[in-house]
Amino acid sequence: MRRGGDQPPGTPDPEIQHDRDHLHELQRMRQRRVAKLLVALFITVVLMVFIIRNSERVPIHYVFFTANNRLIWVMLACSVLGGLVGYLIGRPGKQVRFRHQQQEESEKKKKKPS
Repeated sequence: MRRGGDQPPGTPDPEIQHDRDHLHELQRMRQRRVAKLLVALFITVVLMVFIIRNSERVPIHYVFFTANNRLIWVMLACSVLGGLVGYLIGRPGKQVRFRHQQQEESEKKKKKPS
C-alpha cells in the first residue's frame, strides 16, 4: 500500500529532479564561463609579454607610406582590430536574433491556453 502519491518509494519527485537538473546546468555554465575567462586572461598575459618584449623601433610599411614606429603600438593596434573583427563576425546578425525571438513568441502562444 502506497501513501502520499503514486510514485514508488525512492523515486525522486519530478519537481525536485527538475530543480536539480537546472542547478546542474547552471553550475556547468559557470564552469564554462570561468574556463573562458581563464583562457582569455592567459592569452592577454602572453600577448602583453610578447608586446613588451618587442618594443623597439622598426620600419613599418603601411599601405601608402613607411614609418619608424615602435612595434608595441603596431601589435597593440592589430590585437584590438583582430578582437573587434572577431567580435563582429562571431555575434549573430539581426535576422538570426529576430527569427529566434519569433520562435520564442510562437512557443509561448502554443503554451498559453486560449
